[in-house]
Amino acid sequence: MRTDESLGRWPRPADVGVPLAVAGVQLSGTWFLAEGGGEPLGGARWPLVAGSIVLAAAALVWRRVAPVPVLAAAISLSASAIVAAGTADTAVSGLADGVALYSVAVHRERRDAVLGCLAAYTVAFAVYLPYARGPGDLFSNEFLDGVLYLGIAAFGQLRRQREVARSGLRARLADIESESRAAAEAERERLAREVHDIAGHHLSAVAVHTGAAARRADSELVAQALAVAAETGREVLRSLSGLVDVVAPRAGHGGLKELLPPLCQGLNRLGIPVSLRVEGRARRLPAELTTTAYRIVQESLTNAMRYSAGAEVRVSVRYAPRAVRLTIENDAAATRAAVPALGGGRGIQGMRERAAGLGGVLTAGPTAAGGWSVAAHLPSGPRHRRGWPEILDGVAVAFCAFLPLLGFVPPDPLVTGRPGAELLLLGVALTLRAVPLWWRRHAPRAVLALIVSADAALAVAWGLWSRDLLGLLVLGSAAELVAVYSLACYRPDGARTWPAALAAPLPWGLGLGFLLVADHEVAADGPTPVAFAFGLVTAVVCTAPLTLAAWTLGVTTASRSRRWGESALDAVSARAGDAVQAERDRVAAGLNGTVLHHTVRLVTVAEAGLGGTDGDAHEAVARAAELARAALTEMRALLDAWERT
Repeated sequence: MRTDESLGRWPRPADVGVPLAVAGVQLSGTWFLAEGGGEPLGGARWPLVAGSIVLAAAALVWRRVAPVPVLAAAISLSASAIVAAGTADTAVSGLADGVALYSVAVHRERRDAVLGCLAAYTVAFAVYLPYARGPGDLFSNEFLDGVLYLGIAAFGQLRRQREVARSGLRARLADIESESRAAAEAERERLAREVHDIAGHHLSAVAVHTGAAARRADSELVAQALAVAAETGREVLRSLSGLVDVVAPRAGHGGLKELLPPLCQGLNRLGIPVSLRVEGRARRLPAELTTTAYRIVQESLTNAMRYSAGAEVRVSVRYAPRAVRLTIENDAAATRAAVPALGGGRGIQGMRERAAGLGGVLTAGPTAAGGWSVAAHLPSGPRHRRGWPEILDGVAVAFCAFLPLLGFVPPDPLVTGRPGAELLLLGVALTLRAVPLWWRRHAPRAVLALIVSADAALAVAWGLWSRDLLGLLVLGSAAELVAVYSLACYRPDGARTWPAALAAPLPWGLGLGFLLVADHEVAADGPTPVAFAFGLVTAVVCTAPLTLAAWTLGVTTASRSRRWGESALDAVSARAGDAVQAERDRVAAGLNGTVLHHTVRLVTVAEAGLGGTDGDAHEAVARAAELARAALTEMRALLDAWERT
């Protein structure tokens, strides 16, 4: 499956930059290693090595056009360069073939990425095998090669997934006009159904009853008809006014914390007691989730207002780790009255469809106390399936756990002369300190705190009593860098993360500070606190640029990968929301100018007739019948106009 338009086309000028950089690094690095190691690549070896490097880099120009053939060429030519050099001490392995593997992972499916990773690793293993300086050197080199190639494949596949998601968002943005129209039409149909169900049944009953009473000279029947007309008119006014009031608040660009209180207060002003409770730490949610949650609460309140007028309604919003849970529950109405049908449960069905569209679940049904309850579970992101993100987490753990263990591996170990049991204990401790990185995406702050705390304790102990072990913390410094990067990239909304880049160097500062304190020569030259402060400040100042660079990279990655998608979703939601709100405003204006106006006059006439003489009552009941029919006529005209729009 192809994911971009560059596949199969001629390379672009931008495709030349990376190959030039790769060739420059490989040529200069290989020359430096050869000259510095005392074994210059004389005779025909250097032209062969340089030729293989240049050809491998040249093949990378076509890495977007034909990624699989380019990977095969890069693997073969990189291996040829090492064989021609006669040594593995070159700057060849993992560069050209790594870039080619990344291109395969970005532009091809998972199967091709995995096969390419296996091919690159197998060839690298076979080429290095003759030059290994013992089992320890072979194991450490091939372990790091495996982590490198697997990490490259994971990064490429994650990039591919982001590009697919962006393509979907671009297509959605292209259809924004039709989506806005569809949203407006759906809202218009919903409101039209509500108006028909609320006003149609009640006003039709008033027109029939008052018309029949007007044709008879029965004063008692006329009085009953007027009483029913007044009460029914008031019910229509309450329902339609409530409908207009409930739909009036604009969703805008706020969150649930800003949107729900005005919605609940609108019903409180109508005499319906509504309480709102928010649990958990409120956070920014995807625009679609905010809109869906708002609509579910809105629909539930509307139903509670119509079916259980006057009964208490309780709205609960709970922010779970990766979801939002809504509960809207109302008590049973104090008095039961006939309520018109609402279209066969389409309101509840519509809420279920909204929740299902986000991968959530909504349930609704009666409570044991005779009321009604609506509960929704809305995930705040797509349903997660384990895949490349977890592989990348595993790569981070393996890499950061293994690096400090290199200090024990021959032929050039940093730690020597210690018992096997002590080495085993040190290895376990150094490995466990990297395990929290598995949760770096979900709890980055806690992960950084654990790693910094563990390294600070080790730095103090080793600085005072085992100074030769401090080199292991230098090898293990990648864990702090990964933790700082993760906090900057996956930080909680609104959290300041830059202090983490200044706190992460603390273990190195403590280690150097206590190292100077334990040094007798340094202690003899001055006060101990001064030596400790000097070591602490020096180490922090020297290492802070590394942690700040990791933090900057994390912030940049987060900005590039999230903001575009969030802004696109917000644009879609805002555009659709504006269209929906415009429809509501139009419906509200139509109701206020027609149906509500006639219904108010109907109630006024009926109440006046009840307080007057028999002649006034007969005249009022006839007038009430006319007003009911006029309201019905205006309602049908509105519905017809909305249907033609």
